[in-house]
Amino acid sequence: MAGIGFELEKALKKDSLLSYIKVYGYSSVLSAGAWMISIVAIILVGYISIASNKSFKETIEFQLIVTYAFMLSSFLLFSGFLQLPLTRFIADRLYEKKQKEVLPAYFGSVLVTLVVGNLFLIPFVFYLLPEKSLYFKILVVEVFLIVSLVWLANVLASSLKRYKTVVFSFFITYSLIVFLSYMFEKSEAFLLFAFFVGNFFLFSVLTFLILKEFPSDRLVGFKIFNPRTFYWRLALAGVFYNLGVWIDKIIFWYHPLTGYYLVGRLRASIVYDLPIFLAYLAIIPAMAIFFYRLEVDFSKSFVRFYDAVSLGKPLFEIKKYKNMMNRNIRGIIREIMIIQMIINIFIYFSAGYIFDILNIPKLYLDLFYILLIGATLQLCFMTMMALLFYIDKRIETLYLSIIFFVLNASLSYLSINLGPSYFGYGYAVSLLISFIIALLIVREKFARIDYETFMLQK
Repeated sequence: MAGIGFELEKALKKDSLLSYIKVYGYSSVLSAGAWMISIVAIILVGYISIASNKSFKETIEFQLIVTYAFMLSSFLLFSGFLQLPLTRFIADRLYEKKQKEVLPAYFGSVLVTLVVGNLFLIPFVFYLLPEKSLYFKILVVEVFLIVSLVWLANVLASSLKRYKTVVFSFFITYSLIVFLSYMFEKSEAFLLFAFFVGNFFLFSVLTFLILKEFPSDRLVGFKIFNPRTFYWRLALAGVFYNLGVWIDKIIFWYHPLTGYYLVGRLRASIVYDLPIFLAYLAIIPAMAIFFYRLEVDFSKSFVRFYDAVSLGKPLFEIKKYKNMMNRNIRGIIREIMIIQMIINIFIYFSAGYIFDILNIPKLYLDLFYILLIGATLQLCFMTMMALLFYIDKRIETLYLSIIFFVLNASLSYLSINLGPSYFGYGYAVSLLISFIIALLIVREKFARIDYETFMLQK
């Protein structure tokens, strides 16, 4: 990711308000592009569809299917299982100056996703949507797959030096989905088709940029899937982390007190879904700051530290870069918390007006406030995980992901049984505990990083 960090740093050297807005805007899309598409498309297309007199039921069904597509793609084999191993494989090949191995690994992952995805999804979708037509079921399968491919493409896209083109392609995708949804046939199937077309366009553009950035004499390779060298702990960490992110939603969907069947065997929760999506949107500005500070400030001191160790620099120089890393970590955490606190305070005082504009009952305000705190803690927890991934602490990240998953599942289930006034507390408390544990591990690992690095050198 050092390349994109360098490009963003150059853009910020103009030291003007406009350059800050542009850089943090780019960072927000690069860090949360696929995520933003899921939430913005679900909400925006829904409101536009209803405003243009489309069937309310069909619009809600479209939103639910797209939500399930992002959920399944994030923690099953398709993307959640492959994202971190693919990222690490590519990083290792770039470090070894083997750029020609990048493209085959990417297309190998795409091919495996398509094959395994079809084998799994076709019977799964037929089970979930028994009453729908064959055309509709095939369309749902393709939506699920294209979302998975966008996640994989985003692994490389977020590091490309042509970041302005990447951001522009996300903007065009939003616009295309909204335009198609508004202008043409008023049906649930066409809403899904519009969503597929937009994401297919995005995947095609990102793949073209990847082809330009990483030329190779081979198109497809499967070295990444070698069982002896595959990054199993990273894959499982990705699966359990994404399971942790989604498990509270799944529990609210399928608990008899909070969920209901909407289409086929797919369930939703009228209480939980919209407040949690709005809470996620609220943390995008802080995500942009996290992305920029991590890939520019921390990345620079991280590289200098390991260069100093590998080149046998004097101890005082190694200590200097170690202290610089620790200062950067504290700065990232402090800046994220300050910015998000300001945003949360603003939202707290304006949430009533926002809910009126979006026509959401104010009965959900208290739940939204709790979920907003939980989303903020999720960003902090994600920051700790990213720092541990940087220093290759795979076992620790796997354990933390499992802890987060188990806590969120058990506490969310408990919160439902305790009653409506406790909804959302399971999600927030699980992340508070997970963040504190992760923070203690990060503090201990970075305090000993010089010792552990020398031990690894030996």
